[in-house]
Amino acid sequence: MSTFLLEIITPDRVVFSDSVSMVTLPTVAGEIGILAHHIPLFTKIVEGEVKVKKDDGSNFFLAVGSGFIEVTPKKTTILLSSAYKAEELNEAEILEAKKRAEEALRAKPVGEALIAAQNLFMRSTIALNVLNRQKKRGIKPLV
Repeated sequence: MSTFLLEIITPDRVVFSDSVSMVTLPTVAGEIGILAHHIPLFTKIVEGEVKVKKDDGSNFFLAVGSGFIEVTPKKTTILLSSAYKAEELNEAEILEAKKRAEEALRAKPVGEALIAAQNLFMRSTIALNVLNRQKKRGIKPLV
């Protein structure tokens, strides 16, 4: 299978840089998949899960914030506000954050408080999904 260079970068670090066979990510237009020889593309990424399929057939997932993807003939670069590998996530902290978000939403907040509670709930749900995918598949931590 053909591969391409994928770089995933946040303001703090290079999260990933290696050859892969596919990456799937959430965009403003819906989920898209990028394979080798994809047409050039530049689009906005929304918060969600990124799935990376390596050339050995293994997969790993990231919980990501918003950002942009640029696909060129030489490489694919994903610039994100945040990106966390499953092994970097703390399940207890995520469950506590989700609980706080649910309690805040039950109080029927309005305005900025509603947006903050919804964002906290969404981020914690995404992080839990990434953790659960790794647990279910017995995926080895990304090194």
